[in-house]
Amino acid sequence: MLDTIKDLRERTGAGIMDCKAALAASGNDIEKAVDFLRKKGMAQAAKRVGREAKEGLVGSRIDGKRAAIVEVNCETDFVARTDEFQDLLRLVLSETLASGEAALTAAKVTDRVAELSGKIGEKIVAKRAKLLEAKSGTLFTYIHANNKLGILVELSLNDAALGKNIAMQIAASNPLCITRAEVPPAALEREKAIYREEIKGKPENIVEKILQGKLEKFYQNSCLLEQPYIKDDKMTVKQVLAGAEVKQFVRFQLGEASAA
Repeated sequence: MLDTIKDLRERTGAGIMDCKAALAASGNDIEKAVDFLRKKGMAQAAKRVGREAKEGLVGSRIDGKRAAIVEVNCETDFVARTDEFQDLLRLVLSETLASGEAALTAAKVTDRVAELSGKIGEKIVAKRAKLLEAKSGTLFTYIHANNKLGILVELSLNDAALGKNIAMQIAASNPLCITRAEVPPAALEREKAIYREEIKGKPENIVEKILQGKLEKFYQNSCLLEQPYIKDDKMTVKQVLAGAEVKQFVRFQLGEASAA
């Protein structure tokens, strides 16, 4: 009996009393006991739905012309640093590379999330995932040292140093898009409305000039190619690229809204 309890604990990570109860309910059949504990874990996870999971990790992986970036959340940074939570992150990355964002609702992922949540007693969420497929260039990634901020970017050429630097630029400067032509109309109109309110009462003959100046500043802050380069602010990102193109990028920061 003790050996069976030990085996069940090693397979599930459940406590001694839970293992004893599972074996008793399963007629000492270890496979049935595993299923019993899994179902119990899922039930416990359902009770944690209302709790907040603000900690966690962002991870990425490149596989040839495909790359995945994911965010997985938990309640405490301590859990985020555990091997099991990091294994979950790797599982979500693998599944995302295989099936894209559908990985988040795949049984392989949801079952593992429920199992781990039941085992450690925290709410765990596979929050978001993005699959990027290279259009015609090379994919690069950058994960910040705390694993709470990650970037995927595609450049038109294969230059590892430049790829890393542009990814770090995106991490640091959080551009809205690559060029001003890509700025969402709603975002542009929102900025214009704010600026018009700010300059209300100014002489009519200078209002348009002030508005255009503020919009130029907005483009410089929001459009990747127009941003000052983080390693030399006398140059723009476009100048650093020297003719190379940024095809696409994705930026995930832990805890932000899932708009990527």
